[in-house]
Amino acid sequence: MKQDKKYKVNVVSLIYKQKYDTTDYPVINNSTTAADILYESWDKDTIAMEEQTKVLYLNRRNQVIGLYTTSIGGLGGTVMCNTKIFACGLKIVASGIIVCHNHPSGNRNLSNADRNITKSLKDVGDIIGIKLLDHIIILPNGSYVSLSDEKEL
Repeated sequence: MKQDKKYKVNVVSLIYKQKYDTTDYPVINNSTTAADILYESWDKDTIAMEEQTKVLYLNRRNQVIGLYTTSIGGLGGTVMCNTKIFACGLKIVASGIIVCHNHPSGNRNLSNADRNITKSLKDVGDIIGIKLLDHIIILPNGSYVSLSDEKEL
């Protein structure tokens, strides 16, 4: 007679579905290309209403292998969770990331929180081997600020 299982354990499955051929992957050579890709991914009806965090995951050739929205917040902020950002990067074997969030207000100025999370992401990335290449702030009109270009990274 078969007995019921004593332990109930969830099964974890790591899935990454490659939808496009690697020859079709965009290459990031500068912040403008990254910002264009990120802005294109934003819902223009909500970009001025709520902060979101999006991450571009890159391979060693700086080709974009994935885009992931890691958080959606309110008008004044969103949570950037290092664990969630890097868990996805580890899952798809990324070698670099470009983190992005929007400023619904259109304010181009960097906050202390922007600088602090950038440092934290850089430190974690250095430890686990996924390099933080840039932190971009997108504004509702499509303009952007690159912390790399501003020498803040």
